[in-house]
Amino acid sequence: MSLHGVSVRKGKGMAKVYARGKKLYIDYMVDGERKRKATGLDDTKENRKLCETTIIPKLMSMIATGEIHKKKPKTFGHYYEIFLKRKSENSSYRNKKTQWDIANKVFGYRDIDTITRFEVKEYLASVPIMNRSKAPLKTLFNEIFEMGIDDRVIDANPALNIRLKPEQKKEIDYFTKEEARALIENAEGIMRPYLLLAFNTGMRPEEIFGLQAGDLKDGWIDIKRVRTDKKIRHPKTKSSIRKIPCPQFVIDEVLKLNSGNIFLFGEYDDARKMPKHWHPLLEKTGIRYRRLYACRHTFATTMLRESIVSISELSGMLGHANVQTTLAHYASVIDSALLKLDKNFDLFGSFSSQSNNKTAQSSVK
Repeated sequence: MSLHGVSVRKGKGMAKVYARGKKLYIDYMVDGERKRKATGLDDTKENRKLCETTIIPKLMSMIATGEIHKKKPKTFGHYYEIFLKRKSENSSYRNKKTQWDIANKVFGYRDIDTITRFEVKEYLASVPIMNRSKAPLKTLFNEIFEMGIDDRVIDANPALNIRLKPEQKKEIDYFTKEEARALIENAEGIMRPYLLLAFNTGMRPEEIFGLQAGDLKDGWIDIKRVRTDKKIRHPKTKSSIRKIPCPQFVIDEVLKLNSGNIFLFGEYDDARKMPKHWHPLLEKTGIRYRRLYACRHTFATTMLRESIVSISELSGMLGHANVQTTLAHYASVIDSALLKLDKNFDLFGSFSSQSNNKTAQSSVK
């Protein structure tokens, strides 16, 4: 049996024509694996040339397009594990992971190339949360399918540019001034300094838990870190790193904390540790349940309703990226009845000018 051949290099691969007996074969590599293909052609000079100029280029083209020897698909769950590793340092990882895990239970066993756009849209529509809260799920599907494209097991992303109909935004839920006062007066232990800060500065829970004694000084609080679930991070945006005013009596109360820790609130490093104090306080005062985050909304709403600050000043105090974000949250509490403005205002003095002219004309006559 004769075995001889000529190599032909194509792109990054290598294909070789060789004879076995009196027939021609092609030897080639796909993803590091050696393959052999019978041509059915006799070993002649003309047929060798045909292999080199026509058959091998066609073969390489079919491999490149996935028409043959397409890479075996992997499951959604395979890419999900990679996705989690990439996201594990994200500050909101723990909160989002609950949604992600549920989605993986639905799709994890499926080969990624069998999941359709229709199925993804139906799943997103079925999740019983507000559409605007489904961004983490859309991120999950988008990034996992992009991994499949990069891994050359799918050609398109079925989750790309899926739009969900926006719901009507709910009004901000906040405490009245009387409720806030009752909560502060009845709070005990760690809850009292926490509420004094939350109601008087609008700080986020993770910002409060990240405070150290040196951050509070001369009526100001320097916000430069957050702490959640035993992890210390920089605030997620540049605008969240800020210096805000704080009543001195609040600072004095907070600095009395003796946690034995570099952080003022010690072991309290996550809002999930607060319900054991929060729920009993609400029951004690007979105040309707609202999330602890409502303290921040109460601060913002009160500052606007009392006309203590402008919307742009409030935006900076809350650490919002821009005024539009603040308006989107609190537009419902800014109504025309609260605008202390003379209805006969004259911005450009046109009415005044006309009146003055008429007066002058009358005096001339």
